[in-house]
Amino acid sequence: MKQGVEALEAQAKNQRNYIREQAAQQKQQYVLQLDMEVKQQELAIDQQRQEQLMQLQQSIAQQKAALEQQTMAMSMEYQQRKAEEEMQRTQMEMEKKQQEMQKKMAQEMEKFNQTASMNNFGAGGGYSSQQPSGKWDSKWENPNQSRNDSRWASNMQGGGSQRGMSEQNWNGW
Repeated sequence: MKQGVEALEAQAKNQRNYIREQAAQQKQQYVLQLDMEVKQQELAIDQQRQEQLMQLQQSIAQQKAALEQQTMAMSMEYQQRKAEEEMQRTQMEMEKKQQEMQKKMAQEMEKFNQTASMNNFGAGGGYSSQQPSGKWDSKWENPNQSRNDSRWASNMQGGGSQRGMSEQNWNGW
């Protein structure tokens, strides 16, 4: 009997050892499987992050290109406006100089008229006593003259707000 009890105990011990070894192997397989699942999930997360990073970089590049294009368009618009303003300023300066020259010419004509009337040119000194009407004769107008020349002619006729030569000055000629 002693041998039977020892044999049963040995068998039970072997079975326990076998169960423990099986449990240890299953634990090890479970840990390995769990580690693989975690690594797969980490890899999927890394891939997703990489895709999102690429999309973000593409979006940034597109926004940068759009901003550069907008900047260029605004710069061109600024340069155009600046050129237009410079052209307007130059035109205004030229018109101002023209008005000054017309005013100077009118003053010189006034002086000439005063000198002429003092020297009695109109009273038989070789000039006609008949005075011009102060209006431009159409035969003297140049059909090819510029807009500014037309405006000057209009001023000479008395139609403009800034008259180059007054009718009085013209009549005194």
